[in-house]
Amino acid sequence: MSLTIERAAITARPEDIARKLQHAPAWVRALAAKPAPSPAKPMPTPAKAKPTTAVRSLPPVIGWLAGTCCPGVSRPLAHCRQDGETLPETFTPAALERMLASACNGDEVPVTFGHDGPVIATTRSLDVIFRVKQITGLEFEVRLRDNDIGRKVLAEIVGRSLGVSIGFTGTKSWTVDRDGVGRLRVVDECRLHHVAILPRSATAKPVYSGARCYGIKSNGVGCPEQLYRDARSWAFGFIKSQAGCKV
Repeated sequence: MSLTIERAAITARPEDIARKLQHAPAWVRALAAKPAPSPAKPMPTPAKAKPTTAVRSLPPVIGWLAGTCCPGVSRPLAHCRQDGETLPETFTPAALERMLASACNGDEVPVTFGHDGPVIATTRSLDVIFRVKQITGLEFEVRLRDNDIGRKVLAEIVGRSLGVSIGFTGTKSWTVDRDGVGRLRVVDECRLHHVAILPRSATAKPVYSGARCYGIKSNGVGCPEQLYRDARSWAFGFIKSQAGCKV
């Protein structure tokens, strides 16, 4: 039951209403004595959202790279500032996983064209992805963009391969004597600082001779698996030759 008293007579005065309702129940007269409710206010018009700044689009993809970083044992020898020695060097599986974690959990890791060279891409833009494989160790892929450095790298690598070198920090390692190798540095913990793809004009050579990078011109959405297979095939050759030397 509604408890609203509707006033049908627009011009009715209070005394007119009281006279007409003199025989009505007390609760009706009480409701009639209340002032009429104010008309509902219209809902406010929502403010127009401010236009957002347009997201800057990245240049289109023109190619892909894929390679290995540090397979097997370093040849030539690797120098370490912490121990001051130049020795053959290798990474434990734990070290490789820690490098992968440092690249995937917030550290921005660039891929450069030569040590201290221009940045090709970084993990921040997701144009660089790392993975770890049981035999070849740390691997990477790079999405090349249509910019000056992307075109330069693509022109140099298509149909060929380039050496790969890495920089890392926070090293924890030890040395062991291994048959056929001698004293060997074993890196057990570090943070990946950068990966350098070495141009043909570079004077520095990768200390991990099995580390190579392959590239292809492509605007596909994913890195062709063939690039990984080529890089692994190169790395396998060096790992097998080192195994023949009891490495």
